[in-house]
Amino acid sequence: MPHSMSRRPFTDTLLAPRVTALTRVITAALDGDPEAVHQVRVASRRLREVLPAFADLETRRGRHVAKAVRRVTRTFGSVRELDVALRLFDEAVATHGLGPGAEAVARRALQTARAAALRETRETLTRARLARLHALLDALAAPTAAAERQAVAGALHARTSRAARRLRTAVDHVTTVYVPTRLHDVRIAVKRLRYAVEAGDAARGVRRATSRVQQLRAVQDLLGRAHDLHVLGEFLQAVQRRVITRSRATARDLDAFTQALELECRGLHAAFMSRRAALLTLAAAVAATAPAAARKVA
Repeated sequence: MPHSMSRRPFTDTLLAPRVTALTRVITAALDGDPEAVHQVRVASRRLREVLPAFADLETRRGRHVAKAVRRVTRTFGSVRELDVALRLFDEAVATHGLGPGAEAVARRALQTARAAALRETRETLTRARLARLHALLDALAAPTAAAERQAVAGALHARTSRAARRLRTAVDHVTTVYVPTRLHDVRIAVKRLRYAVEAGDAARGVRRATSRVQQLRAVQDLLGRAHDLHVLGEFLQAVQRRVITRSRATARDLDAFTQALELECRGLHAAFMSRRAALLTLAAAVAATAPAAARKVA
């Protein structure tokens, strides 16, 4: 009789799908496809969440595989940020309006920066490095049966509990005063906890997103938009400083535009504050239930 999903080796249910999700989109991402770039970032982060359960990161091989996957995440970061910035720029222009001269200058600057970021990504992720990444991931594929289940369950529990504690700390630092870096810290903590919870759910054979994952994803989306708007605003402020000596009218248009973006960011901060207590409750509940979930898996 075939094993259920929850009893199959974790290399099949946790590791292999995340490895496949990453490797199948890298080529398209390096070709510049925006959706593939996004998928690479998500897939690499999900893979990084379970790697410590399969590779001893204190060993040389473990450090190499962790570094290789982390390089993928980080190298595509600037490309992804600029893809999002271009999309948000179009939305903001449609909402707030922008003079044609300022719009052309800003769009050209965003497109130029995106092309440069993609070139740098291609120079970093060489064929040799990608081949090395594939080899390192293939080496993790051998299952270790019952002992593996206990080790993986324990590792997932530890990471989930740690992620929940980090989220609570990050949320505690957010006050009614809008501080973009603190919101960004919460966003990163939410993302890490979400991926940890997803990994734990997958280990138990849960295939659909739970209410906890849905709540974390909603907060992540809210804070993600705040961060992306802030990044776009900072980029446009740099453009404004470069063009002010050439065209004061363009600079004025860009200044008004970035102020509108900041106003939206402050509104998103207020929306987060209304969810702050519920998020703290969720983090505490995840930390409390993680040990029981790990025992059930093992």
